[in-house]
Amino acid sequence: MRVQSIRIALCAMLSFAAFTSHPCLAATSPAMQACSKQWADMKAAGKTEGKTWDSFWSQCSKDFAAKNGGGEAVPAAKVTPKKSSESPTTTARNEDDSPSSAQQKKDCDAKWDAHKTKSGAHGWHDYFQFMAKCI
Repeated sequence: MRVQSIRIALCAMLSFAAFTSHPCLAATSPAMQACSKQWADMKAAGKTEGKTWDSFWSQCSKDFAAKNGGGEAVPAAKVTPKKSSESPTTTARNEDDSPSSAQQKKDCDAKWDAHKTKSGAHGWHDYFQFMAKCI
């Protein structure tokens, strides 16, 4: 009985150790290393300007990708947004939307119905695969 209790305890500890995330096993990208160093330097200098790590990381990772494209780690600089001379639009519009895209979707839906009855396909996975080929 005691041996079984030890086995259960040992299995529980091993499974816990296997499913916990260890920081030493985490992969770090060059962008993460560069941005983490830059963040630590900014915090030490007291120049975080009220930003959180999440907001800083969001911008820093984009800057890093734009500068390096996956190359060696170089600290990212702050990017100032460009001001456009055009007036801002009030609605968000997908560039793929056109007057004919609604009709194209309706045509594909009709083709899907025919394909579904002919082949026996069903479910969202089959539908989206069909629509990706159709549109």
